[in-house]
Amino acid sequence: MSTAPDTQQPAPRTGTPPTLARTGAGAGHIAVALAHWAGGHTIGPEEITRRIVKARAEAHAAAVAEHARQARAAHKRGRRLRQRAELNGGLVPADQTALVAADQEAQRHDAAISALAEFTAPVLDPGQIRHRRHRTAAVRCLVLTLPPTAVVAGSWMWSGSVFLFSVVGAVGACLARGDRPFELTVRPVPAELIAATPHVLADAPAEVVPKPVAVDAGAWREELRLYVEQLVALADLDGRTGVHVADILVALQRDGRFIGATTKTFPSTLRDAGVPTDVVKLKSAVPPSALGVRYDRLAAALGHQPRLPAHLVPDITADDEAGPGEYPSPAPRAAAG
Repeated sequence: MSTAPDTQQPAPRTGTPPTLARTGAGAGHIAVALAHWAGGHTIGPEEITRRIVKARAEAHAAAVAEHARQARAAHKRGRRLRQRAELNGGLVPADQTALVAADQEAQRHDAAISALAEFTAPVLDPGQIRHRRHRTAAVRCLVLTLPPTAVVAGSWMWSGSVFLFSVVGAVGACLARGDRPFELTVRPVPAELIAATPHVLADAPAEVVPKPVAVDAGAWREELRLYVEQLVALADLDGRTGVHVADILVALQRDGRFIGATTKTFPSTLRDAGVPTDVVKLKSAVPPSALGVRYDRLAAALGHQPRLPAHLVPDITADDEAGPGEYPSPAPRAAAG
């Protein structure tokens, strides 16, 4: 007696359907490619370095041109004031201040042009390159948000079919891509950028420790008070009650300080440094009455009488012609009032 062979039932199929697997793989590859582009990784360190150097070179050229323009203007003001002095036989204190300021400004801009000289490619810190890449990534991420925003807005304002067609198109793109990953590469540096930055090396710059930046601790106030104290003390030896603000400013600007100040703005600078200002009457000055620093007012503000340093104190023992109780007149540092 024969029996029929046992028939085996087919095993159930397991796993993800091929179409769905292909769509998922394509979506993953597209997402990785978008993340690579949005993160700014398509731009290499060399291109970022060259773009930073190019921007600084353009800023350097603009700074040189601006200093040259201001130097020409300052030289022109100085020539005009000297011509006025020749025609009028001199200048009033305000014009003297303007002339000194013009000369100092012209020298400052000429020195700035000489200091700038030719542009040299700087050594960049890796943090600067990373910061530039983050800026590029922020802009690209913003660009990536535009298509979904447009789809949502179109679906809300126009028709829901916009969202349907967008989803179908995205799924179709993922299905078409399948299991074929993108080649994540860095784009080559543009030829025109290489030509504009010939001194930049191809390798990424090494890390440089930044130098600390000096902070102004207000030492200029103490220096200004000491300077004014010496001028007022010299004026007292000459028998004057004080010094005009215009004479103080001219003396300072001869030393290359407070070039941008004027007789209208400098009194507030003196008061900011703790130097009181008041109307000072001097018979030998033109005009005789003007804003200045009085000996008594300055002594009250300092808490002691204005003093001179040892090298400026007059030596009465070396003056044979000086009588009893008389002091020789020292050469003043500032223009006498």
